[in-house]
Amino acid sequence: MNFSQKAELKDIKEEDLKQILEWRNKESIRKVMYNSNIILMDQHIQWYERLQKSETAISKIFYYDHVPYGVLNINQIDVINNKCEWGFFIGANNAPRGMGTILGFTSLNYIFEELSIRKLSAEVLGMNEKSVAFHQKLGFFQEGVLRKHIVKDGSYHDVLIYGIFKEEWLEHTVYIQSIIEGRYL
Repeated sequence: MNFSQKAELKDIKEEDLKQILEWRNKESIRKVMYNSNIILMDQHIQWYERLQKSETAISKIFYYDHVPYGVLNINQIDVINNKCEWGFFIGANNAPRGMGTILGFTSLNYIFEELSIRKLSAEVLGMNEKSVAFHQKLGFFQEGVLRKHIVKDGSYHDVLIYGIFKEEWLEHTVYIQSIIEGRYL
């Protein structure tokens, strides 16, 4: 079975909230988010309730071989300009090597093919070297820098703006698929 047949994005259900909150509150995830505060369950439930009503946001749980590993967040969906922003994380402690790349591959296919989005953008904390390298590997281009834009731990940090168009992703898909099949499977 091909890896893309094992990867899936599922709608978040109420019974998933505890797991997602546990992942989101992990120190390793919080430290690379804009908001690094611990999220309380009532705040998390409010987020979920807003998500259910939103016309500009979608969140999914990422599964591989029926095991949940992370979350995809799509925000700022703009149907007029056919663009959106994304965020994501692998939260499971037992995630095999390469699961983030498979999440990225699966998510970009979903965004560009199923949602028919023209352009995807991302904001990455400049200090998050892992996410910077990840976006570059997936074919994103750096489009700008918001200098000293976010304060974390008493210091201001740059936010890097990345973007990728559907046609750029389609050109890059075979390369990413070969990386996944060659390195991780």
